[in-house]
Amino acid sequence: MYIFLLQHNQPVPAPVKSLGINGRYVTVNNKTVFLTGQMDYHFTTGHSISEVSEILDSMMVPYYMNLLVTDLGTINWGGWNNLVNVKSGKEKTIQTYDYPWKRSGYGETTFGGSRFDLEQFDPDYFERLINILRLSNERGIVPVVGIFSEHGIDHALHWKGHPFYPENNINCLGLPYDKAIPEYFENSKALEYQEKYVRKLLAELSEVNYILSPFGEVNHAPDKYIRHWLQVIGEYKTSGKNNFLVCFSGSSEILDKYASDPVIDLIDIYCYHQGRYDEPEYNVPGGPLGILSTLEEARTKYQKPVGKLYFKYGYPYNDPGSPWANSLTGTEGGGPASAAMDALNAVYKGGGFGIFFKMAWGRDRGQFMKPDSWSEDIKKFMHEVHKQRHTAVRPARM
Repeated sequence: MYIFLLQHNQPVPAPVKSLGINGRYVTVNNKTVFLTGQMDYHFTTGHSISEVSEILDSMMVPYYMNLLVTDLGTINWGGWNNLVNVKSGKEKTIQTYDYPWKRSGYGETTFGGSRFDLEQFDPDYFERLINILRLSNERGIVPVVGIFSEHGIDHALHWKGHPFYPENNINCLGLPYDKAIPEYFENSKALEYQEKYVRKLLAELSEVNYILSPFGEVNHAPDKYIRHWLQVIGEYKTSGKNNFLVCFSGSSEILDKYASDPVIDLIDIYCYHQGRYDEPEYNVPGGPLGILSTLEEARTKYQKPVGKLYFKYGYPYNDPGSPWANSLTGTEGGGPASAAMDALNAVYKGGGFGIFFKMAWGRDRGQFMKPDSWSEDIKKFMHEVHKQRHTAVRPARM
């Protein structure tokens, strides 16, 4: 006869001291974990360190969330886009963004403030970044750090807010005024400043633990460009600094080319189907393009842990108690009320290492310090996962 012994009543976060891989899953402190979070790219932007701490303690820890995806580390391009959105009424507030370079004191960027001097790093930027990652690690949360974003260079509206845009720095890179593809990937000066930043970033973050997603979604970058950065990152990892795991996102065609690279630890399938990820058919559990079939296909092909770090369909639109379920916030017409729980179960049962939920209302569209029904769903799910993984089967004494 057997009995089940529950070791803990609820998950208790332990500080993140190491990351690794065990089969299909990520390990934290040598223990297998399932990663999930529900955050937005503006949860750290414009907030003080004490405010970020409050956000983590209010929005993540009580709901057992252990994955933080925001704008950490990414060379930001949102300044001009934000101004345009404020003028058009799509956003209400002018945002404050963090940049790794000092202002020069000369000229003015398209989004305000003097132009950047790409020869001078801003130590305050790195201190703030380290502090946010440290706050996360202390709470048992694994943060995701980015570097490059093709969104910042593939459209004139985005490119105009990038620090490398001609009007935004004093360093005369020779890049175009319209969208920067392909020049951004080939310009020797731009590559030089990018490499300096990558090496500086990796060195500065050597004492914290994180997932590095260097490219975000890859669509246009040439092979030579991607291979170069994988080599740079690989050289750093082989030097003995193994405090991060490398996660790679892209379409199936892109992943087929790069997933076997030994530098890559994790595969993200959010844009597996030719970069398409918003439609319901890619986010429901079943179906030929659904979560379960996509996870199985990717894991079989690449033989590496697979996760879905972007889930958008089916926000809590039809939760009548949600202040964001109306046309003014752009959150009407979503999926079923069970969408979050369905997605969590699909990724978990399919052997995925984790899933990230993007908040529709995080960007100035509601009371971001008020958790919604999806937060409660995540809490229930993570509680059950914890029970399963901390329940031992032992012979009962009669």
